[in-house]
Amino acid sequence: MATTRVTGRGPKSPVDEEFLKQLYQGGELLAQGLLTEARTLLERAHQLQPRNEKGRNLLGLAYFKLGHFERAAEVYEALVRDNPVDATLRVNLGLVYLKTNALQRAMREFEAATDLQPDHKKAHNYLGLALAQAREYGRAREHFLLSGSDVLAEKMARAIAGETLPKPSRPLPVAPVPAPRAAPPGEGQWGAQFGLDEVPPASRPAESSEDELRFDEEEEPGKAEAPAPRVDDARESATAPPVVAAASAPEVALEGAAPELPVRAPAPRPARDIPMLTDLTPALALAGASPSHRFRLGPGSFSVFVEGELLTRLEGLVAFSGQLEFEPERKRFRGRATDEPFGVGPGQFTRVSGRGVLFLESAEAHSFLAVDLGDAGVYVREECVFAFEEVVAFENGKMPSTVAPDLDLVYLRGQGRVVLAFRGALRSVVVTPELPVTVPVSRLVGWQGQVTPEVVSLPGEHSPSRVAVQLSGEGFALITLPVR
Repeated sequence: MATTRVTGRGPKSPVDEEFLKQLYQGGELLAQGLLTEARTLLERAHQLQPRNEKGRNLLGLAYFKLGHFERAAEVYEALVRDNPVDATLRVNLGLVYLKTNALQRAMREFEAATDLQPDHKKAHNYLGLALAQAREYGRAREHFLLSGSDVLAEKMARAIAGETLPKPSRPLPVAPVPAPRAAPPGEGQWGAQFGLDEVPPASRPAESSEDELRFDEEEEPGKAEAPAPRVDDARESATAPPVVAAASAPEVALEGAAPELPVRAPAPRPARDIPMLTDLTPALALAGASPSHRFRLGPGSFSVFVEGELLTRLEGLVAFSGQLEFEPERKRFRGRATDEPFGVGPGQFTRVSGRGVLFLESAEAHSFLAVDLGDAGVYVREECVFAFEEVVAFENGKMPSTVAPDLDLVYLRGQGRVVLAFRGALRSVVVTPELPVTVPVSRLVGWQGQVTPEVVSLPGEHSPSRVAVQLSGEGFALITLPVR
């Protein structure tokens, strides 16, 4: 075995050296299938550096493979709380839930992953499998098509038509994959050996027979772009859980043959030189969101199911169904409501109550993203918040500035979902005490963690476009990148 040399910007402490040793050896044993030994070393590494993401990710994988699903869930739930915009971590957590038949929780994580990364094929694959187990074959088919799984999509079409899907001959395991995180200095050389620094290759459907419904994670030869070796070892085929067989269509026993009736040709329609209105205006079925899928997001549009109360902007409202009431919302400072409106003009927030569905479309080509806050709070620029569930607590604030107008902020916290609106693709940038991050205001969405913000001017001619926010402390910044 070749010796891997770990380098860095400076000497490491004995604790750091011991941590890297335990992590490296634990990862080696995990790749070899020595799960109990790997867990022992990875638990030691976790004790030395409890916040290290690679260590936690590998430990969660070890727990998962050993069948300790509650411990695996705890590890991945904590990782998701710390990295709510990491789609791969949400897929891993969803797989843990899927393995324990917690379908609703699994679907919620897979949906969040597809919201964060709409082209994440594995997230669509696993969401399709979870939906199929829940017998939501129509939605399952949609996600199988998005993942490129035409074979499974066809099976869902057959299930919708009332055909019986054959049951899988045996249960098929799934395994989380390490999240793609940038390696700290000195860890990249051996970290990549376990696939820790690259996004796992996309899944594809196996050539399924008529007797099984399975999903194969192995990449298709010639189509994956430089796949890295994975911690779960390429020798072990990681496949998804079986889809529960569809209910067969009930057979109708005919008591007797029906008498034959004469067939009459339809009466000819009178000729007309102009079309009927109904011929030109196709019907629009406002299906949208539902109790099991509260937020449905599309390119520049979304629908939300309201049951109770929801705070949202109504800018871009297309229609709503059901019995809903609307009341303007006021800002909150220090836990108390004020007389100041929350937002201005068409973008003012409204408290929507009742039961129904809202259909909205962005008039300014915004991207919509629904995220679950978990237990972590987040600061977001007011203009980037579009809606949030009533269970999410909020407080308004301002960031004082001497170089530009004060920056309006919203602090959100609670077990609920938030819809963000922004232009471009959302990304996160790590903030550390040694490496503060400065982001132009036009690119900043918000931040999370123990972060101190300060409005600063960028070099060059003074203008609103040269204003930025410097973030120092420990956490991460949420920024947008242009879509190419």
